[in-house]
Amino acid sequence: MSSGIPVNEDCLKKFDAMKRLRLYKYVIFQMNSDFTDVIVGHRYRAKKVSGDSAEIASITEGENEENTSNLEGASATEEEVFADFLKHLPENECRYVIYDIAYTKTDVTSNKIVFITWAPDTAKIRPKMLYSSTKNNLSKRLEGVTTHIQANDLDEVTLDSFQEKLQRV
Repeated sequence: MSSGIPVNEDCLKKFDAMKRLRLYKYVIFQMNSDFTDVIVGHRYRAKKVSGDSAEIASITEGENEENTSNLEGASATEEEVFADFLKHLPENECRYVIYDIAYTKTDVTSNKIVFITWAPDTAKIRPKMLYSSTKNNLSKRLEGVTTHIQANDLDEVTLDSFQEKLQRV
């Protein structure tokens, strides 16, 4: 039996869309207000999407502008997407994030989906304990994600530091 809070199926649906269709650059997961379910919080929808339009419509059904970002016009740079991600990372609350991050290793640019646990030192104890006990349950369900990053302070959440960690993998 797994410990922690159950993971809403919509979280897995968004992860699958990120992995297979590259539909999202990042998805932030959070616990609902009763701490009984892990749900989708904010997400960044990629501009160019390939795949069946009916499938994409079923994945994005119910999304609203308040919880979805995408920079219009020219394709956003990695730095612009990361800046958007930081705007949606709460200073005093825990979150989980899956992020499709671009990095360069030996002159080859690649993308890798990483699992980030955000547990700021300033978060309340009970949520930190619940997020900690739920982390393994969620990460096991995110098949194919091999890189995990734990961040407790905004100084640890930089594009450069994430890319450096990926270069070492």
